[in-house]
Amino acid sequence: MRILLLNQFYPPDVAATGQLLADLAKRLVKQGHEVHLICSRGSYSGDNKKYPRYKLADGVHVHRVNAFNFGREKISGRLADYLLFYVLALFKAFSLPRPDVCLSLTTPPYIGLIAVLLRSLKGTRFVLWVMDVYPEVAVVYDAIKKGGLMNRLCEILSRLLYSKAFVTISLGEVMTNRLIEAGAKKEKIITVHNWAVGEQCHTKQSSAQSLRQKWNLNGEVILMYSGNIGLGHDLETMFEAAAILQGEKRLRILIIGKGKGRASVEKLSKQLKLNCVEFHDPAPIEELQQMLAIGDIHIVSQKPGTEGLIVPSKLYGILAAGRPVLFVGPQHCEAARIILENHCGIVVPPAYCADTTEHLRRLLSDTQLRNEMGKCARQFYENHLGRERSVSKICEAIESSL
Repeated sequence: MRILLLNQFYPPDVAATGQLLADLAKRLVKQGHEVHLICSRGSYSGDNKKYPRYKLADGVHVHRVNAFNFGREKISGRLADYLLFYVLALFKAFSLPRPDVCLSLTTPPYIGLIAVLLRSLKGTRFVLWVMDVYPEVAVVYDAIKKGGLMNRLCEILSRLLYSKAFVTISLGEVMTNRLIEAGAKKEKIITVHNWAVGEQCHTKQSSAQSLRQKWNLNGEVILMYSGNIGLGHDLETMFEAAAILQGEKRLRILIIGKGKGRASVEKLSKQLKLNCVEFHDPAPIEELQQMLAIGDIHIVSQKPGTEGLIVPSKLYGILAAGRPVLFVGPQHCEAARIILENHCGIVVPPAYCADTTEHLRRLLSDTQLRNEMGKCARQFYENHLGRERSVSKICEAIESSL
């Protein structure tokens, strides 16, 4: 079977969607399929790096199209990158041999329309892997106006994608419900959780301890946030709580990641006089699990109103590393559901500084509680999640589409 994959980014780029797609692509090759992938020559971070136009990587034919490479700092630049990718990816898709199946992610939004055209003109089967639900998530982040012309047009395009997809892959039960509300047919949806990027066996404590010594972190409780720092990620609540506690606890806060919200977070840490905060660039994928293991408590945040529209991918790496989670976000979302049902962390509403302070104080003081939550996190990941389980399910969906 010849399979075409569509996504804006792909390894060696660090974007999580590309890393997940690479795991799937390598499995499809291993199962004997001819796999082509169309992505951008630009990078997720928007630096000057340009990847080669074509490369055979792990048996996958990786075709890259040109990009402005403005990055994600400004909406105008991001839209320009999207537009060029749409146009060039469309021409590339129709220049390649006819694919039997085309699987598209939703990064960028509506790139799956290429798969719809392939279906109409070449009879290609279409599988949609939803990472973010559009246009609803764009409305929540004020990128488009609710009820406006652009909102209505995007809703039409979304319904078109759902109606033409042989299978729609959802990231969780809450997202599945939102997709049904948006017009997707329940019988065409399968739920497949993401997995830890760079998934390895459970990181040994000795490896984590070695890295703690390298970073001079011994004797302190490490509160970590790892991942993209977007404007929608609520770190303010955690910072305010930490400012109250830093005088009474041996606390170190590691913020590991980039994003357009990082500058404001750095400014906030100075305003609150948080002398226990360190900012680091993202770790290489091959070191990610080891890096996550040095955190005693991990912060995950989600903006209210995004329930079922997104699922923070960083959560899966934390669960795989066997660490407790302090989740700042709405209670009725996928991340909160996983944390509460499996006793692997604590959920607090955004902007509730008093609640966050009390829960954080408890976690900082109680090593046994942290260890118990960490064990529950790892047990849940091993029993219900993981790359092998999820990739196999997506492969089955692709192969059953013909």
